[in-house]
Amino acid sequence: MNATTLLPQLPSIQQCQQRLRAAAMLDAMIMPEWEYRYYSYNAHWDAGEEMASMRDGEGDHYFALFTINGLMIKIFEGGIIHPHMQQGMQAAAEQIPESMTHFLSEPAFITEEVTCLLWRERTANHWHAIGAEEEAGSEWFRLLLEGAAYYHTWAKEYYEIELDYTLVERIFQQEPLTRELAEQLNNELEWAELQEDIAEIRYPLA
Repeated sequence: MNATTLLPQLPSIQQCQQRLRAAAMLDAMIMPEWEYRYYSYNAHWDAGEEMASMRDGEGDHYFALFTINGLMIKIFEGGIIHPHMQQGMQAAAEQIPESMTHFLSEPAFITEEVTCLLWRERTANHWHAIGAEEEAGSEWFRLLLEGAAYYHTWAKEYYEIELDYTLVERIFQQEPLTRELAEQLNNELEWAELQEDIAEIRYPLA
């Protein structure tokens, strides 16, 4: 199944934001060492902007930027660079709303590596994409589509741990975090050290 098939199923911008925030918060609790995490979230990326990212350590990644105008996501998977973007993301500028094109020139997003770009304006009720006809990219949609269920299955395999699904679901529901809840997910967690991650992710605290 390619990404084009999945586009109509993608959730709203708000739901995407909640799911990416939850994944980053769970990663921060399960894996205190930042360099070994998969998902991250920076709620203070810039004025009125929040950024979520994923890096698998083998080159595949995505960056998602939330702004007042909408959400744009860049995916790079399997070393595949979309033919229309051999010169980098700027090649897609004419197809993207002007209010969102600053995403294309952000060096932190590794602009020369693009398999798929997708976006949704806040005033729109549907998604757009470039490169979604490729098979690559669809795997990374699963977190957005399946939420807690996907993260639970993925984290058990990736971190090689047993996780209580109900705890994962509570984080995906944005339940305000307590020390007790955090330590149920990782009983070796240093609560004081987690505070910086909570602030960066802007996850709600009890």
